[in-house]
This record gives sequence, structure tokens and C-alpha cells, in this order.
Amino acid sequence: MPTAKTNNTGGDAIKQVHYLAAALKAPRITESAARLADHARDSGWTHEEYLAAVLDREVAARNASGAQLRIRAAGFPARKTLEEFDWDAQPAVRQQVAALASGGFLTEARNVVLLGPPGTGKTHLATSLGITAAHHGNRVLFATQPTGSPGSPTPTAPGDFPTSWPGCVATG
Repeated sequence: MPTAKTNNTGGDAIKQVHYLAAALKAPRITESAARLADHARDSGWTHEEYLAAVLDREVAARNASGAQLRIRAAGFPARKTLEEFDWDAQPAVRQQVAALASGGFLTEARNVVLLGPPGTGKTHLATSLGITAAHHGNRVLFATQPTGSPGSPTPTAPGDFPTSWPGCVATG
């Protein structure tokens, strides 16, 4: 197994970065290391600043990838965001939705139930809140009506939803 050497030429060092990135299963390090190396040299970065920048790119890419996996697993009917919501049709809920988008209900392990007549934006808001939660690292399950696990009674109140899924968002 290769080890770090202080007298590597630029090409040898890049080869070693490629090898180590593959061993760590962090392929984006390979992409950002070479790109950031020139910038780091030109800007006079320390070794620590350069390493932090490379690792920051990897962490950001992993977070984005994880969010996409959580969004896909949530089972949303469509991808909707808060930016796409028609606030003119529902101006009274703007502050409430902003408070929900902060994720406080998730840290408190509280469920969100959106009630109202058809066509008022419940599904759009539920989806966008779920997507926001997924981007913050939370697992989310989307259900169009409360359902229990097989053999258990159907939840009828917000507290009846599974506590193992604090991001369970239901519309009705």
C-alpha cells in the first residue's frame, strides 16, 4: 500500500490522490483536488486550507447525494419547492410554513397534518416541507392519507403516526 512521501513530483502526488480517493470511496476528491491545487498555489493557501477546501467539496457532494436519495425514497408524487408555491392563493400561511421549514417540528418529533379543501396547496406544501427536511438530513415518508403498519390500527390523530418517522407528512 502506498504511503505519503514528501518528495513526490506533481504527477506522482496526483496519482496517489487518485488511488487514496478510490480507496476511501470518495471519487469527488479526485476531481476537486487537481482543480483546487492550482487555485491554492495562486492564492498562497496553506496545506491545511487546501485540504479543508477539498474535503469541504466532498462533504457538500455527499450531503447533496444523500438528500437526493432521501427525496427519492420518500415517495413524493412530484418534486415541489416552497419557492414554487403560489403564496397569493394562500397568503395567511406564509409565516406558519416558514416556521415549519426551519425544521423545528422535526427536532421536537412532532408531526404535521395539513387539512383543507381540495386545491388549496396541501400536497404542494407537504412535498416542499419534506424536500426541505430531506436536504437537512432527515428521513421523510410521504403519505396521502394516514396509514398504519399492517395489522395495526389506522392512525387518526397527529400523535398516532409512527415516531420512528418524525418527518412523516400527511395531507387529508
